[in-house]
Amino acid sequence: MHLSCIEPWLTKATCWASLLAACLLPLAAAGSEAGRTNVTARVPEWLAKQLPQPRPEADYVTSATCVGCHADEHASWHRSYHRTMTQPATPDTVLGRFDGTRVPSGGLDYRVSTEGATLVAEMPDPDVLMYVVQGGRKLPLEKIPRVKRPVVMATGSHNYQTYWVTSPRYPGLLQTLPLVFLPETGQWIPREQAFMRAPDDKERFVTQWNHHCIRCHSTGGNPGLDEKGQLRSKVGELGIACEACHGPGKAHVDKHRLAGPAAPGGKKENDPTIVNPAKLDPVRSTQVCGQCHGNYIMRDEFAMESARSGPLYTPGEDLHRTRYYIQFPGKDATPEQRAEFVKNRDFYASRWWDDGTVLAGGREYTALLSTPCHTRGMMTCLSCHSMHDSPPDDQLKRGHDGPASCVQCHREERFGARLAEHTHHAAGSAGSNCVDCHMPHTTYALFKAIRTHQIASPRIGAGVRDGAPNACNLCHLDRTLAWTQEQLSKWYRQPKVPLTEEQRTVPASLLWSLKGHAAQRLITAWHLGWKPAQAASGTDWSAPYVARLLDDSYGPVRFVAARSLRTLPGFADFKTDFLADASGLRAAKTNVLARWTEARRTKPPDPAGPAPATALDEALIQRLLAEQDPRPVTIQE
Repeated sequence: MHLSCIEPWLTKATCWASLLAACLLPLAAAGSEAGRTNVTARVPEWLAKQLPQPRPEADYVTSATCVGCHADEHASWHRSYHRTMTQPATPDTVLGRFDGTRVPSGGLDYRVSTEGATLVAEMPDPDVLMYVVQGGRKLPLEKIPRVKRPVVMATGSHNYQTYWVTSPRYPGLLQTLPLVFLPETGQWIPREQAFMRAPDDKERFVTQWNHHCIRCHSTGGNPGLDEKGQLRSKVGELGIACEACHGPGKAHVDKHRLAGPAAPGGKKENDPTIVNPAKLDPVRSTQVCGQCHGNYIMRDEFAMESARSGPLYTPGEDLHRTRYYIQFPGKDATPEQRAEFVKNRDFYASRWWDDGTVLAGGREYTALLSTPCHTRGMMTCLSCHSMHDSPPDDQLKRGHDGPASCVQCHREERFGARLAEHTHHAAGSAGSNCVDCHMPHTTYALFKAIRTHQIASPRIGAGVRDGAPNACNLCHLDRTLAWTQEQLSKWYRQPKVPLTEEQRTVPASLLWSLKGHAAQRLITAWHLGWKPAQAASGTDWSAPYVARLLDDSYGPVRFVAARSLRTLPGFADFKTDFLADASGLRAAKTNVLARWTEARRTKPPDPAGPAPATALDEALIQRLLAEQDPRPVTIQE
């Protein structure tokens, strides 16, 4: 996730990251060796010295201490992807193959290999590249000298993983190796292809972990900016560990060392020396997650202090004391908020749909702040999620992948026996799963659509006006907006809105995937591979439409489309490289169309299948593609 606290989008805000970049531009060597961090014994001493230092002076004791009394909680956390968010880069922790592979990235060449037990990147000197990019200096790329740097740290361990090298000129500075490894495909890709960015966006990924990532990819991360502009970064612990949610543990440990361990099964009383998010009020409990999962900037008076001293937030405190959480301006927005919106449209466009629904992943707290279930109710993150009672994917409480979370407040006696009456779908179907209708997958991150956390009822009005896809048509991919409007009007008395001829006659999924802008195409591409949508809409008609996305101008759209294609009948074995050149991408599309046409010749479509509007109409397809919305789309996940 790109941390929004460093965005200088408000004119009144001080962006310490810009100051830091200015201090780091000169290429003279300065500073001393970074201290040793608190890492496991298997990390070589030379590597430990390259990592951020520990923060015992800030009362962090690390998970290695917590496990002594909380073995079960430690084990459940240890299975999570929070733990592995950032790790020392060793053969045990990296997913990427450091086998001599060469990867081009932004016109430059990178090579990853192993020397003994050390992971190595041969690359253009990242110090010089930072000097050129951030300082606006003119230097041809081919003139940047090549260096060999040890890879010392890894971020991510699930959807993809990226890596960091250190600088001999700036001890303590961790700079990105601009490559990403995709476990799903076993593929190295340029970092710029891992994110949703406009194809003509030439901005290079020159990123330092110390201020872009440290706050949310470590526990108690302190950038450690000193008066000379050098970084003396420290962390309570790498990754998102116990103390990220429970607060620094020294006082808790000291108390129980003196008192001795509690008897098994004994009465558990509130302990003021540690924070349990489950025992906080709904606002403060949700803020524990919101410290990372939201759009914010540091308030002016705290910006430099946070750069020098760390997060300035401990779980249980008021998160908003030091931070300003940015919201999409709604009908109650102040004139100042509306003026900032006009001035910073690109900032909002990269994080929200045009109707104010959160688009960028990792902003669940931002979404909850505009959701009545939280703002006027008792809903918190822990209503649905658990660190200690959940599988790692999504960390949903066991049994809470359906209506279970919702009926905690919307009582089952209301929606139990009367469920089908309320949903107009069969009980047990996706249409009767509360979250599929009220939390559709309209947020994007990490090559997939994820559920919005702005809980609302399905409507088409905002989508017709602003383009945000609605839950009904993301499941009923073969249906038009007119069909959806008719159902919502009949079932829930929703007012009707004017529709164009296309919206009345062409399935909404085709309008979004062929004529829509890149975010619409991406979300639709994912849903074309979503099992509930396939169950509702069928699968024998969609391959020709998915094929049109295989040569899309956006890499993530191509990647997601290829994945969805492999879920369709006859395409499980289909292989394509989403980074192939234009001719390779066209060939993949042509191959799919030919294979589907041949299959239809030998097996005619089921007459009881999807709506006739999905019938292949090449003239319509070409017209919609010619009218495709060309707006540049960047998603700051």
